[in-house]
Amino acid sequence: MKLSVHPFEAPLGARVEGVDLSAPMTPALGQALRQAMAEHLVLVFPGQRLNALAYAKAISAAFGALVPHILDQYHHQDTHDVSVISNVVESGKGRTTKAPAGAYWHSDLSYMAGPSDSTFLYALEVPPKGGDTVFANMALAYETLPADLKRKVEGRSAVHHMFGGKRGYEAKVTLTPEQAAKIPDVVHPIVRIHPVDGRRALFVNPGFTRCVVGLEPAESDELLNALYVHATRPEFQYAHKWRIGDVVGGDNRATIHTATGGYSEPRTLYRTIVGCGAPVVGAQAA
Repeated sequence: MKLSVHPFEAPLGARVEGVDLSAPMTPALGQALRQAMAEHLVLVFPGQRLNALAYAKAISAAFGALVPHILDQYHHQDTHDVSVISNVVESGKGRTTKAPAGAYWHSDLSYMAGPSDSTFLYALEVPPKGGDTVFANMALAYETLPADLKRKVEGRSAVHHMFGGKRGYEAKVTLTPEQAAKIPDVVHPIVRIHPVDGRRALFVNPGFTRCVVGLEPAESDELLNALYVHATRPEFQYAHKWRIGDVVGGDNRATIHTATGGYSEPRTLYRTIVGCGAPVVGAQAA
């Protein structure tokens, strides 16, 4: 069966058929998948059967080197390249936060000097309803930004920190002093250039963006809130309804995503993060 990519009837996202992620990844297939990610921003690989090591190997071979998440207490026992996202406390990796892990709009590792390229999630346990993961298209958000907001963000940068955003605290765990020391504030352009196709996208998010550089707090909050309201409009979103065996990847360079609640049954995902280690290239530098 050959690779085929089927775009969703949504502003982003596509279903990938003909790919068994447990099989060896050829350079040609990896290149095709990277191009598909840049084009569609979210890729869904249904019906996969993988253990943690095979999952990490497949994502790394196709999309690039993996970055262990700073929350090392949730690393999989077999590899630190995989984190366990679960509400099953008995497993030893379950979260006990008031809200589900990641239940706020964010782009993974935007609080790092070299943010991640993409995030992949693999479903092992899913509730019968609830627990969707929702993605928003930040390239489309920028393209449709009102002219006055485009002028306000032109050439500007923002400060990011894991606890810098004003939302999501009920879904976050407290850092140890050693973890906190690894993530000082970082500054990124508000509008970034996608390295694959050159598209511009907003690069701020309610979970990790602290403030706009050079603005007074009230003015900064007003601008960021206006951007968030615009970027998370329903017409920019794709909501993924999980099935066991789904592998879903989102391009952190041009999307933000959020987990949702509405369930009490077990839900367990494996997460891998693809990192570039390179600074964000802003629109003003294009």
